[in-house]
Amino acid sequence: MKKYCIVRTLKEGSMDKYVKEHKEIHEGPYKEILKVIKDSGVKEEVIFVYKNSIILYFEAEDLDKSYELQAGAEVVKRWDELMGPLFEALPESESSKTLSGSSLPKVFDLNEQVEGKLNP
Repeated sequence: MKKYCIVRTLKEGSMDKYVKEHKEIHEGPYKEILKVIKDSGVKEEVIFVYKNSIILYFEAEDLDKSYELQAGAEVVKRWDELMGPLFEALPESESSKTLSGSSLPKVFDLNEQVEGKLNP
C-alpha cells in the first residue's frame, strides 16, 4: 500500500465551509461519496487543516487510478462542483501533474525504517 500526502491552499474565507461540509458528509446528500472512495481502492483518507491549507493523506495502491474510478461517479462530480471554488488555483507547473505526482516526497516512515527500508 502506497502513502500519499498532498497540500492544497483554500481561498481566504473558505475554511469554515470546507470543514463544515467534510464533518457532515456522512449525513448529507454526499454521503454516498464515502462508498465511492472506498470502492475505488483508497484504504485510508485523512484530512488535516493548517492555517489556510488542507493536508490530505491517502493510502492506496494507485491513487491516480483510484481518482480515475471516482471521476465517473455523479456524486463526485457534484462534490467537486461544491468544493472546487473553495481552492486557490494551482500554479501552472502543478496543474498538469497527476494527483500522485503532486504528492509531497516522503522522507521518513517509522514502520519502513524499523524494517530497514524506505519505499517511495
